[in-house]
Amino acid sequence: MAEYIVDSSNQETETLLVAYRDARGGVQATAGQMYTAIARTEAAYVELETALGEGGPLAALGEYHATKQAPVGDAVALLRQSMAGVMALMEQMQAGYAQLVPGGILFPGVPVTPAEGGQ
Repeated sequence: MAEYIVDSSNQETETLLVAYRDARGGVQATAGQMYTAIARTEAAYVELETALGEGGPLAALGEYHATKQAPVGDAVALLRQSMAGVMALMEQMQAGYAQLVPGGILFPGVPVTPAEGGQ
């Protein structure tokens, strides 16, 4: 495992380590926000589908919506599948990190669940 030694007689080493931790933390926080945004987007889409479905408050617009969405329907399906895949990967990474660093959070906002075959 790689190590970085902070030299107490050299302020530059500590400053560099703090800058690295801040930059890494920013990436992790942004990724956590992305996960949350994907989850909210999927929930909103499910709500829309429910509202447009039989008996839903927007059911009268179901056919209209289907016609308007037809040109991009395959792309929307692929996007939703891809977003679910991104979420699953982030959950796996979070679980793996939690095994390396008990109680550790790699991506704020991503659920911590045991990795397959884990604890």
